[in-house]
Amino acid sequence: MPAEAAKERSVITDKVVVPKTGKTIQEWFTVLDQNGGKELDAHGIYALIASIEGLKPLGEWNQGLLTTTYQWDRGLRQRGEKADGFEISVSKTLAVSVEMLYAAWLDDGLRAKWLPDNITITKSTENKSVRVLWSDGATRLSVDFYPKGGDKSEMVVQHLKIPDAEMAAAMKEYWAERLNSLKSTLENI
Repeated sequence: MPAEAAKERSVITDKVVVPKTGKTIQEWFTVLDQNGGKELDAHGIYALIASIEGLKPLGEWNQGLLTTTYQWDRGLRQRGEKADGFEISVSKTLAVSVEMLYAAWLDDGLRAKWLPDNITITKSTENKSVRVLWSDGATRLSVDFYPKGGDKSEMVVQHLKIPDAEMAAAMKEYWAERLNSLKSTLENI
């Protein structure tokens, strides 16, 4: 991936790195390259970063962010890519209670009004979360519900184990549409 594109997608910036280490991110990336960083997986890159004395002042959290930014910059990993595929996340705040959001997943009739796909709920915690086997039989959903005060709630849908970046992008759009449909459905009941 070109450096310009990576700058747009960095999860850590020189504003954090330079004051703590005295070098820019790109200077550190050169050091990582010289130490075999391009041949390592995420765990190996993190271990390499953690072993470099000049990067220790970043602390574990920022070392993890630097690992991700390095992978993106060097084209070793794409945004949303995990060891077992890609994942996307979409959230929506609705003017309904958490109980109503939860019911929108568990009640087959209500769910059919906004989600046409056949799903299998594998686990649910009342008014907190739902875990789902998606209609493709391979990918999974993690759905969490958060009260926002009054009669407002937020729902976060994570679609996991998506096989490729193209499908991940399509599913992100799909879930944005589905959550808009859910909002229309529930707020008009």
